[in-house]
Amino acid sequence: MLKFPPNFIFGTATAGHQIEGDNVNSDWWHYENMGKLPYKSGKTCNHWNLYRQDIELMQSLGYNAYRFSIEWARIFPKEGKIDRKALQRYREIINLLNEKGIIPMVTLHHFTLPLWFLEKGGFAKEENLKHWEDYVKALKDILNLKLIATFNEPMVYVVAGYLSGEWPPFKKAPRIASRVAANILKAHAIAYEILHKEHKVGIVKNIPIFLSASRRNDDLKAARRADNMFNFDFLDAIWNGEYKGIIGKYEVPESDLDFIGVNYYTAYKVRHSYNPLKFFLDAKPAEMGERRTDMGWSVYPEGIYKAVEKMSRYKKPIYITENGIATGNDEWRISFIIRHLQYLYRAIKDGYNVKGYFYWSFMDNFEWDKGFAPRFGLVEINYENFQRKPRRSAYVYGEISKEKEIKDEILEKYGES
Repeated sequence: MLKFPPNFIFGTATAGHQIEGDNVNSDWWHYENMGKLPYKSGKTCNHWNLYRQDIELMQSLGYNAYRFSIEWARIFPKEGKIDRKALQRYREIINLLNEKGIIPMVTLHHFTLPLWFLEKGGFAKEENLKHWEDYVKALKDILNLKLIATFNEPMVYVVAGYLSGEWPPFKKAPRIASRVAANILKAHAIAYEILHKEHKVGIVKNIPIFLSASRRNDDLKAARRADNMFNFDFLDAIWNGEYKGIIGKYEVPESDLDFIGVNYYTAYKVRHSYNPLKFFLDAKPAEMGERRTDMGWSVYPEGIYKAVEKMSRYKKPIYITENGIATGNDEWRISFIIRHLQYLYRAIKDGYNVKGYFYWSFMDNFEWDKGFAPRFGLVEINYENFQRKPRRSAYVYGEISKEKEIKDEILEKYGES
């Protein structure tokens, strides 16, 4: 039996645009409906109207924490115009979570922007940070909670939106990408200064594990370079005041974090490349057996330990803010959860300061440019009538959450020996 600390939290995670529906003033909604993106989110899971039902379901399943995001485009649908009804809705969500004994963690930016903000240049222009500051200040009165993440996966946002050009605003510009990352660091510093006296303020960072494709020195160096570019350079800048961008260096305000959120999904094998346009490295999904998730990712449970180990250099409390699998095979989902929790338990036993685990996702949702096909949820969603149906994994995980332990029979059936 694996017994977790009594104050360890087991929760689930979601993002506003992926579950709320009708996020009509956002940049993603705009590009979905003009055909620039392959799928339309529409009403997604209709959570904006069914949030009470969803929170009551969380409580009944036994989850004791919930991470979700606030949609900036709902709070400020137009420049300088606050939607008080949207603010009140988020206040009701937070208050209901507290009432049900579910610890809320709020993310302020989870990939989407108000369309008007993007049209002004978004985070590519430093002068736009005054609008971010207005947004954070507008939230102060409704944030009846302790845990706040300023940004979700900032480097994923930068790479997908400004380097590979797959996501809004569909740019392939390394210099602009570097500037956006630097301005996000400035935005974090602004939010931290406003919020940290009354809240624990962190940032959520996707930590892929970069494995060297061989023992050759140039491949080992390429893997370290990938780690620095994607993981460490951004986080180091929070404390040292200098961001080493993909192109150039940028001065940013020295700031702080009260915790680090770690999103962990998969690993990559990295080789040296002679192509400067690839930054002299080639990263491909690691081969960890023949089986791949519906996102095309390999499953590498030991990576969650390695991710915690990497982030421990900052000596801050760590939450696993996302870890999940897209699959139609729910038995595999249970095994995925158990095996990752085994390595997380080992990390705690080895002295790493891990405070909680949030499975991604509470329910099936709109998976960005992949649409509705990937099924990450503990709870199945019927997108025709919005019916919620907990899978067996929802109950297994609920028992772990309630008891703070993984029993022997579950370990024997689903665990890694």
